Amino acid sequence: MHVGFRLHPRMLPKKEPIEMVASNLKSVILSDHPLSLEWIKRGAALLETKGTTTTLSLRNPSWRDELLSALIDADILLVSPWSLPDITLDHALLDRASRLRAIGVTYDNRFSSFVSVDALTERGIVLIETSRSMSPSIAEFAVAQTLNLLRDIPTAIALMRAGGWKESEIDRLAYIHGDLAGKKVGLAGYGAINRRYHQLISGFGCQVASYAPTLDPSRAEQHGLTYTASLEELAAASEIFVVGIPPLKSSLRAIGKSVFNALPIGGLFVLVSRMAVVDEPALWDAVNNRGLRAAIDVFGAEPVPSDAPFRFYPNVLPTPHIAGAPFYQHERCFYDACVDCLAAIEGQPRRFEAMRRDESMYMGLDGSTPKPRKAAASVSLV
Repeated sequence: MHVGFRLHPRMLPKKEPIEMVASNLKSVILSDHPLSLEWIKRGAALLETKGTTTTLSLRNPSWRDELLSALIDADILLVSPWSLPDITLDHALLDRASRLRAIGVTYDNRFSSFVSVDALTERGIVLIETSRSMSPSIAEFAVAQTLNLLRDIPTAIALMRAGGWKESEIDRLAYIHGDLAGKKVGLAGYGAINRRYHQLISGFGCQVASYAPTLDPSRAEQHGLTYTASLEELAAASEIFVVGIPPLKSSLRAIGKSVFNALPIGGLFVLVSRMAVVDEPALWDAVNNRGLRAAIDVFGAEPVPSDAPFRFYPNVLPTPHIAGAPFYQHERCFYDACVDCLAAIEGQPRRFEAMRRDESMYMGLDGSTPKPRKAAASVSLV
């Protein structure tokens, strides 16, 4: 006779956690110009596999009313890269958006006038800010400019186009016309840009040091870095100095005269983060009086005046803020925002979730808050 039996609960096979898959979602996209419609295509297509998507144009005079209506049953709100709506998602407006669970933007952390991280956290809404999606490409640009500085490639091209030829002998200061291989490289800050820069030059056998408050000797060693205790110490150990410091109140003009004086005569300086972290007069003084060669992609005032003297300095490679300019980077930023917003809905890890520290960037540098008169004593570098 067959005798049935039950397994004791402890004997039952464990169930794998059921992955929540987003479906029937309503996504709202705000876009402000025709070019951004191209940037959002791939991300919008992804969202449409999960539900319905509504795109509102910020150029439409009635966009605010349309947004207020759409938010009532929206699960996700996305803004096309660099579009900053003239509206604040305050408590009253967020209270209307009872289903909203994720917001995706690309503002380089200039979102404090649009939304508050604290207000979203109170409601369980995740904020995704994807400007760091550009960091790998910006790091590649920084490596390209490093090589340009070392070999003076743009000057050679200009010489050829002008019908000239190289001089019979080249006598340049310090590191010009040298190799990147074996150089002493200093990374000011060890955030997303400089971490990727470090990876990209790993095959050149450079001696790489860094200074960042998040690094101690043990962590620096884990990353294959030489630890330095200050920016001045880092500069003294560097032939090539790469600045990847984010603009926080505590990092304003952190790269000042003492840092430039610590760099060797004829050293190389690459800036791809923000000019706000550099004492600009001290930079141009070092360029003019210490033979510093500099590649600068970001400036305090943009566009740069057409008669700005540094446009014409022979030892400066100025570029018009192009490290993050290519189309594919903006398209990728929006797509990554869509991916992360869906991950937030599904309870999965996010790559670009914004935190309070991110919200503090640029506050006091631009917008409605005044600029601090001087940098704080301590420096925060990411």
